[in-house]
Order: sequence, then C-alpha cells, then structure tokens
Amino acid sequence: MTNHHKNRDPWKFFLLTFAYSWVIWIPSVLDGLGIKLPFSVAGYSTVVVIIGAFAPLLAAITLVAREEGWKGTRVFFRQALDIHIKPVFLVVALALPILIHWIAHYLALAVGLDVAKTLFPTEISVAPIVLAIPYFILMLVIGGGQEEFGWRGYAQEPLQEKIGVIPASLVIGVIWGIWHLPLWFMTGDLHSAYSFLAFVMMTTSISIIYAWLYNSSGKKLIVVMFFHAMSNTAAPLLPFLHGIEGKPESAYWIYAAVNVIFGFIFAYILVRGSKPAQV
Repeated sequence: MTNHHKNRDPWKFFLLTFAYSWVIWIPSVLDGLGIKLPFSVAGYSTVVVIIGAFAPLLAAITLVAREEGWKGTRVFFRQALDIHIKPVFLVVALALPILIHWIAHYLALAVGLDVAKTLFPTEISVAPIVLAIPYFILMLVIGGGQEEFGWRGYAQEPLQEKIGVIPASLVIGVIWGIWHLPLWFMTGDLHSAYSFLAFVMMTTSISIIYAWLYNSSGKKLIVVMFFHAMSNTAAPLLPFLHGIEGKPESAYWIYAAVNVIFGFIFAYILVRGSKPAQV
C-alpha cells in the first residue's frame, strides 16, 4: 500500500487551517470587542462561523492536491470514506460520547450544579431522541464531523510518526482547541459562557480518544467523524450547559474533568497496546 502521507507537513496544515478560518472571523471578533465596523456582522457572523468550520477540510484538500495532485486527492477521499469497519469501533464511536455526557450531566447534578434537561426546543412536540437523528446527520456533515478530514485525516498520521501517538494527539488537541478561540469574542456566541481553558482541556484529552479510535480501527476516518458528530449530538441530549446567553456555565468544568479522566484511560490503553507481546 502506498504511503500517501509521507510528505505531508502537519504544521503547514495547522497554519492554513487558521488562515482560512481566522481571516473571515476577524470582523466578528472586532465587533465583539466593541470596535465599530462599517457594516453589521449579525448575519455575517452566523455564516462565516459555519464556513470557518470547513477550514480543516479545505486546508487538507489544498495540501493534498498540491503535494499529491488530483489523483492523490481522490485517493485521500476514498481512504477517508472507507466504510469497511469492524462494528465494535462504530459502537464505541457512538456510545462513548453518550457515556461521557451522561457522567458529566449527572455528576454536575450530584455536586449541586444546575444543568438543563435538554437543549432541544421544548415547544417541538417530538421526543428529543427523534430529533437526535437528523441532528446527528447535521453534525456529521457541517457540525464537526467534516473537521476530521483535517485533524485526524491529514495531520494525525505524519505527526504521530515523528513524535509518537500520544504527543501527537496532545499537540493536535491543543491546536484544535486554540483554533476555536475567536468564538469566545463574538457577540452572541455561547462559547463565552464557559471557560476557554476548560475547553482546551477537553479538546486535548479527548484527542487521545480520537487517536485510539483512528489507529485501532485501521486508520478509518469515518469512525472519528462519527465520534465527533455524536459528541456534538449528545450535548443537547444530556447537557451540562444551559445554552442561555450571559448565564455562566460552571458545569463545563465537570465535562472537561470527565474527558481528562477518559483521556488518561485511553492513553494507558494506547501505551499498553504499543508494548511488544511477552513470549
């Protein structure tokens, strides 16, 4: 099998991802900082946040097309969308986010923090679990799943070959978290209700789980895409947040802590799996 990732530079990917997204997010950030602009960013912010979410995918496509040509780009997508997957990894990808959110939700209640029952609109007379199905598809296509073409699909393998799987996962997790930073300065964006530090703790630790899923499944990108989409789908089903502008979200620290614990668990699994078998 051809080693298509041998010439890939994850640092170029990181820089290009930031360039593609942060440039179009700057007006919304300036508006959030109170700097007067010659145009309204109300509708603009909503659109460019969605467009910016495709930056990891676009950066990966740009670099693969440049380094490997359009033939390499087709191979990249064909490998990324390979659906020949052992069912156990799909089960983990879909069930683990629900478990993490369930623990965070009820642990927050147990320590006396207030959390919402659901973030799905209560005025809609449909069971939340029914709404979760189309919501999952939305998260898979435009709500986070598409990011995985870049973070894991492009950057994970060359970076882990250079510095090791756990260090690579931590680097990607930190950069992935920092990439979201402009959202904390945009007017009306709910990210500012919880700690950015807690968010980076979450992305850094959960990145280890992504690495385990990606590597253990045989580099199947669709598995981590499902994991990302289900993580975002579980959030309104078993929320640790209220989703109300201006309301502090202390329970997010619980969610971050739960992810850190699971990060340590999967780091141990990765280390144990990398040790040679004893004869």
